[in-house]
Amino acid sequence: MMAAVLGTLLGCEDTTTDPLARIVAGETAGALALGVDLPHPGSWTVPDDATPESADALVRWLTSWDLPGDEGRGVRNLTYSSLATLFVPELGRGGIGEQLDRLAEGVRRALLLPEEQLPERIHVRISEAANAHALALDALRAENLRDAMVQLLAGSDALREVGPEAVARTMVSEVVAGRRNISAGDSYSEQDLERLDRLLRGGRDALSDQDWVRAIRRAYYARGLMVRDGA
Repeated sequence: MMAAVLGTLLGCEDTTTDPLARIVAGETAGALALGVDLPHPGSWTVPDDATPESADALVRWLTSWDLPGDEGRGVRNLTYSSLATLFVPELGRGGIGEQLDRLAEGVRRALLLPEEQLPERIHVRISEAANAHALALDALRAENLRDAMVQLLAGSDALREVGPEAVARTMVSEVVAGRRNISAGDSYSEQDLERLDRLLRGGRDALSDQDWVRAIRRAYYARGLMVRDGA
C-alpha cells in the first residue's frame, strides 16, 4: 500500500541520503513518508479456512483507503476484530512480534521529526500509533494475541493514514465527491470548472502512476479552487 519515500528533513523534494522520515508535499500540509514497510493485512496470507465474514473484513479494509478520511477510518475500525480472528492463528505470537517490530521502526522514525514543525493531524496520528504500539506490546506479553493484533492494526493504520499513498487517495476521493455535488446554481465560472476538471483528471492520472505527491498537489489545488468559488 505505502510507497517508500526516503529523506532526511522536512521539505517537499525527495532525496535518498538517509532512510528516515520526512514530510512530502509540505505546501499542502503534507504527508508523512517513513521509508519503512508498515504491517498491513493485505500482505499477509489468507488461511484456506477463512470464514466469509473474516474474508469480507479484509476486502473492506483494502477498499476503505479509497474513501474520504473519516469514512475510511470508520470502516477500518470495524474490521480489526474480524481481521484479528483471521490472522492471529496464521501469524502466531512470533509473527505478531515481528510485525510489531516493523511498527516500532515506523514510530521511531516518525518521532525523530521535530514536533513543532509537524501539522497537527500528523502529530495526532503519530501519538496514536505510539500508544497503540505500547498497548500491543503489553497485550503480547500477557499472551493476549487478539488484543495485540487489534492494536497492531490500529497503530499501523494511524501512520498509514498520513502517509503519501493514503493522503493522495483520500484527497482525490474527497475532491471528486465535491465535484459531483456542484450544481448549476453554484458560483463557478465555466473557466474555473474546466480548470477543476483538469486538476481532477491530473489527480486520477497521478494515482494510476502511483505518483502520490503529484496526486496530493493536484487535489490540494482543486480543493482550494472549490473553497474559493463554491460559496
